[in-house]
Amino acid sequence: MKVIILAAGEGIRLKPLTDSNPKPLLKVLGEPILKRTISGFLKFGINSFVIVTHFMEEKIKAYLAKEFPAIEFTFLHQEEIKGTGNAFLLAKSEIEKDFFIGVNGDCIYSESLLKQTVIAARNGFISVGGKHTKETENFGIIIVDEKEKPIKIIEKPTKEDVPEGYANIGLYSLNRDIFEILENQHKNNEISSRGEYEIPDAVNFLLANKKFPASLVKLNEDDYWFDLGRPWSLLEANESLLSKIDNLCEGIIEENVQIKGNIILKKGAILRSGTYIEGPAFFDEDADIGPNCYIRKFSFFGKNSRIGNGCEVKNSVIGSNTHAAHLSYIGDSIIEDNCNLGAGTLTANLRIDKKSIPVTVKGKKEDSGRRKLGVIIGEGVETGIGALLMPGVKIGSNSWIGAGTIVKEDVPSDSIYFSTQNYTVKRKRKDAD
Repeated sequence: MKVIILAAGEGIRLKPLTDSNPKPLLKVLGEPILKRTISGFLKFGINSFVIVTHFMEEKIKAYLAKEFPAIEFTFLHQEEIKGTGNAFLLAKSEIEKDFFIGVNGDCIYSESLLKQTVIAARNGFISVGGKHTKETENFGIIIVDEKEKPIKIIEKPTKEDVPEGYANIGLYSLNRDIFEILENQHKNNEISSRGEYEIPDAVNFLLANKKFPASLVKLNEDDYWFDLGRPWSLLEANESLLSKIDNLCEGIIEENVQIKGNIILKKGAILRSGTYIEGPAFFDEDADIGPNCYIRKFSFFGKNSRIGNGCEVKNSVIGSNTHAAHLSYIGDSIIEDNCNLGAGTLTANLRIDKKSIPVTVKGKKEDSGRRKLGVIIGEGVETGIGALLMPGVKIGSNSWIGAGTIVKEDVPSDSIYFSTQNYTVKRKRKDAD
């Protein structure tokens, strides 16, 4: 059995996090989304994958070749991003058996959901993954019968028409019959309001035919699904997955370090004297923390990251090889790999009016829904001493922020952003020589 993974999207809404990496290679707890999906299926005996790619596809190919050298991957290039239906149709010649699995490459699924989908495919069921929601206007909603069998998928219905239901999470068990449906969809130019060929429309035909039994793969109490479509959604995934960790200590803890709650301390990582930690927190290999730091819950530190004397970090993701040497505050923020924060760099994470924080996404302000949100920083950014970064600001990759600069707006990639000051000498002091 094969799995088709859709990994072609550019992830424009996730910029600047996708300046340097394709969306499926973005990391949560130090592990790329794509690795999590593939590793999950491998546990259930699936070892053949068709990857539909487009944006930065060479990075995806190189990563998978290095991470899974013994696994069979077939890569298909989607020339134009024409929707999920178009992406699935590209894989028609690669699917020899009746049933296969289709999955979005930019989502994180709990292993239980993947297992249920594998079982459905092996038993000849059409299955659709769903999460119960009352925010029906924001999702494709799976309509089910009295036995919770899927009947059809409706895209973003009104709250009045469908007050609650199951959000489509982009995880399917499908039969090869879907390819004929997709071909007719293309032949008749049956596109959605977004101008794309959509897989849910084709799945609706498959369900309506009732040729195969159907099942809903739904999230149970311990399951999770993260649609990583906005930068702050990585913070939400980080918080949720950290809340499930158990203690693991492979690194070094010096004297006078206090730890409350669970932490993961990987090999080579060090917690220096005087550091106070409120778990859950994750310190990847060779992370170096302290002395005298305050690390608050839901913080992640990437490989070879460095947080120096007198820093406080709260509910943030710190990338690999990123340094905040001393006297900095980082709150509710994402800072990508290879960044350097000068002494006294501060991230503001709360509006003075306490309202939720807007973020500019594709040129328009979008409500993050978060009362506390700091900054989103791409790879290779450097800040001078005393830089102050305001809530919801995004700083593009490889940019420099000048010393003492207040950043109130998004900064494009590869920019130098600084403020200037004017000085006036009114008179000399009375006791001056």
